[in-house]
Amino acid sequence: MSDLYDILDPWGPPSSGATNASAPASTGILGVSNLEESSRRCLDNVALPVVYAVAFSAAQKAGGGRVTRDALQQTLEFSGLPRHVTGQIVLTADTGADSLAQRDFNLALAMVALAQKNMSPTLESVMFHKEDLPVPELDGVETLISSSNMHSSMPPGRGRLDAPDDPWSSASAGPGAVASSTAALGSMSLATNGTETASLPANADSTKKEHQQRTAGRDSSASQTFVPGINMDELQWKLDKEDVSIKESAERGGIVFKHTNYEISTRSFSSMVVRRYRDFDWISNYLVTRYPYRMHANIPPKGFPDNRIKGLTRFASAILRIPFLRRDALVIQFFTNTDEFGHVLKVGNLDMEAEDIDVEDELGSTPWPEVQQTYAAFDDFYAQVARDEERYRTQITSLEKIARYKQAIGDELNVYSDTMRLINAPRESVSGSRKFHVQAASKRTLDSNLNELSMSFSDASLLEKAHGEVQKTISAEYLRRVYDVVISMKLMMDRMRRMEKRKDIQRVCERNDANRKAMAQLNGESPVPDSDRSSTDRLERLLREDAAELQLLNHEQRCIEARFYLELARYKCYESFLQTHYHGYIEEQIKHHTMTLNAWKQALSTADDLPTDPLGFIS
Repeated sequence: MSDLYDILDPWGPPSSGATNASAPASTGILGVSNLEESSRRCLDNVALPVVYAVAFSAAQKAGGGRVTRDALQQTLEFSGLPRHVTGQIVLTADTGADSLAQRDFNLALAMVALAQKNMSPTLESVMFHKEDLPVPELDGVETLISSSNMHSSMPPGRGRLDAPDDPWSSASAGPGAVASSTAALGSMSLATNGTETASLPANADSTKKEHQQRTAGRDSSASQTFVPGINMDELQWKLDKEDVSIKESAERGGIVFKHTNYEISTRSFSSMVVRRYRDFDWISNYLVTRYPYRMHANIPPKGFPDNRIKGLTRFASAILRIPFLRRDALVIQFFTNTDEFGHVLKVGNLDMEAEDIDVEDELGSTPWPEVQQTYAAFDDFYAQVARDEERYRTQITSLEKIARYKQAIGDELNVYSDTMRLINAPRESVSGSRKFHVQAASKRTLDSNLNELSMSFSDASLLEKAHGEVQKTISAEYLRRVYDVVISMKLMMDRMRRMEKRKDIQRVCERNDANRKAMAQLNGESPVPDSDRSSTDRLERLLREDAAELQLLNHEQRCIEARFYLELARYKCYESFLQTHYHGYIEEQIKHHTMTLNAWKQALSTADDLPTDPLGFIS
């Protein structure tokens, strides 16, 4: 799916299809225009820490004031960043020449430093932060230097070269780690790890080995893989996991008009409650009201009772997978309080207001222009989500057709099997010549072997039916859960379109400009007549009201843009489940075809034993 996200996508590399026809070719991971030469010279007049000179000296193989791309890549391995991040940095810093000058090398280290401090590793970010760049952390890079005077001048036992005036020194001391496939270069927040860098071993090989072990440990920890403001609890991406079991209650509710009750058992809460469909519908509406700018579970329609339990199970399990919903007070009451849910709603002190978002806190150090640039591509992302919806719907339909075909093949094989089975053997004739009524030896062998072949065909029939059931209940069901995520994203984007404040902001700004012009005209009269004093007071009041309204609208619009940025990251993270789906699907195909092959091999052995001598069928 990653190839679909090819326009203004901060969670993946750019694609040629993303480039605007009227814009220059894209060079950065955000799909922005080509950088001018001045952007590569942004660090020329900046006083850089000593680590830049030390690393450049270490990377030079034969002097000459330049380093090769391989040497730069080897140097960046000491940063602790994953290879796909350092590889993108090398591509960004490379100018296409055979080797890199110190200016380009410094740009690469600056991008490494930004990545280690939860910033986007782009040339734009380097330009923006050139006056307060953090210090890149390269554990053990000085071991690459052979016979260098700089080596002896470094503090002993220190792999990190600290600068006393590092404006980022309050951040974590260790290098960051980022997500591997579901996350990204441009906007992923890099989780930091560790406190004090260990002393360097005596030789470079042991240093590099120790460094790789530490890096592997960091990369394997899911709890250290972050997008800013998103809880990366890996349970939410495992759509195959179900925490909820739902079944119809034997006791129907209602006095006159009966309704179906559902028993909900939740493993994480160790609880069992009884709810009706109306309660599920209420909690769904509550989630939309309380969290309008987030993706959440979709309730199945009421009009399909045959599939309702499956749909309600998907709905309830999806709620409990998402960390912020799992902690919601009313959600906890829904799954744990044994009272009727209507009574819970009456006596509870419910917070039905939309959640307030602290934009700065949730975005962390992500640059606001990056958020705005992502939101500017809202319509393009919406079109991509619509294509995802169509694609998954088609895949689900195809799997359901395959399942029906498998069932049909199984039924026909069973019919074929019945025709081969000898049910009522004909009696021997009691009159006339017995020669042609007595079964020959070959005929008896044939009948016996056909009975065995019939059993083999019956086994193949059962295998086809079982495979069809797996296709329908597991493979198609997994895709339905991915499809639910796509629908959740689409519904959230529909809500954002309806609730965005840009038109309101423009309207208030125009009204505010008109009031300011009117105020300027009144202030231009000297002195202001008493008859116009009331007009002046009214305009001042209107300006204050407009300023307050504009501040509120701007805040709401920032919340929408920030939440879209973060939810888009969550949406992309769900792609990681496709590995589980396709691995299981292909593994099941192999298992099925292996068992089917064995069944047909056994049938072939029986078929080879069928008599072939024509005269043997004559007694």
